[in-house]
Amino acid sequence: MSVSTAAQSRAAAMSTAAAGPCLVMLAAMFNPVLCALQTRHWLAGSSAEVIVCELAIMAAGLLVIRPIISNAAIAVSAIVVLTVFAMKLINPGLDLKILHDIGITYIFYKLGTQVSQESGNRLLWALMIIVLILGFFEFLAPGLYAQVFDIWSYYVSKGTLSQSTVDYAQTNFFLSSARAGAENRTLLPGLLGPHRASSIFLEPVSMGNFAVITLAWCLCTTASTKLRRLALIFCAVICIVLSDSRFGIGCCLIMLLAWLLPVFKARPVIFLLPVLTVLALTIAGSIHELQGIKPSILSDNLPGRLLFSGRLLNDWTLQNWLGLSVSPVYTSDTGFAYLINNLGLPLGIFLLAIFAFHPVLRQEAAGMKAMAGIYFAASLCIGASVFSIKTAALLWFLYGTANAAVYYKLETPRPCAAAPGSVKRYADG
Repeated sequence: MSVSTAAQSRAAAMSTAAAGPCLVMLAAMFNPVLCALQTRHWLAGSSAEVIVCELAIMAAGLLVIRPIISNAAIAVSAIVVLTVFAMKLINPGLDLKILHDIGITYIFYKLGTQVSQESGNRLLWALMIIVLILGFFEFLAPGLYAQVFDIWSYYVSKGTLSQSTVDYAQTNFFLSSARAGAENRTLLPGLLGPHRASSIFLEPVSMGNFAVITLAWCLCTTASTKLRRLALIFCAVICIVLSDSRFGIGCCLIMLLAWLLPVFKARPVIFLLPVLTVLALTIAGSIHELQGIKPSILSDNLPGRLLFSGRLLNDWTLQNWLGLSVSPVYTSDTGFAYLINNLGLPLGIFLLAIFAFHPVLRQEAAGMKAMAGIYFAASLCIGASVFSIKTAALLWFLYGTANAAVYYKLETPRPCAAAPGSVKRYADG
């Protein structure tokens, strides 16, 4: 290979590696940018703008990873797409957005495999700094923040909130930006009041999810010193406090337990965790079944959300479980129901098996896989926020970097010492 050809190859590799972090940053930041533009009346505001941005980001990612897509991935993708479209012919109510959600997973995972852990760590730090700056800005100057980001109008225009939804808080923030009624803030209520920060995510749930992903990364990887990882964990705790994320508290505690018990890294455990969670929810729903009353959220708290999920799954017929009939009750507030009713249980288990039993190259990836499994099993009990590109892109990108065969910093223009086929796989099961 000539010197010029080698230089071109290195330049192409560095360009590919730079694309991943940029696309993850875009995925996290385009919503607040659109919201700010709409607040200034520079955009009309609609769901179409959001859809175009997400599809453009995913298309750019797909273009970057195109040379490294394997035949197996193409075959699996064909099976998933053909199956979902065939189910759509039988079940017109099936939401094709599920293909978008699965696409985020693969595209950003492959983007992550093209960079080192150091790059993933720098990206996470950059996002954390932006999140904390805007988060503190929101808390210290909520009125000014609301003038920059009219979040309520933004979510109404994109269809997430109905025009008829009553804004009881009389603010420009999202519906869940304050504990309402008898619900009080869990963390530092006297000091921080009822408000829940959203920062760049515009709604507090995703900010809690971001903190959980950060903790998972710090527990499983060694991309920086122990002191810097502790500093990043401290920042994640601040995010949980600012957003008053009860899910963040619970999920982080479960992750810490899993970190202490290596059995959670075993592939059969990762596979069984969501399966057993769905089974437990369904059993709980059957125990609390209300004859003649359709499932609904009776109390908007953790027990109420879990009970709603369980009652909904218990209320289903076989056709609902197979994705051949639309759920009689909406599924947006329970992730497992959304996933199963749009994929069908057989296809869902098939994709779960691919994720759980896929071999990894490095010990860090085994840990990240276990943490991702815990995160999904816990979050899907109460909602489908894990599929939002705002945080999903980051999660799968970081998992990809943990499983990347890149042992050197990208700024060092030298090839990896080991050939791609000579990297020893880490036995995580």
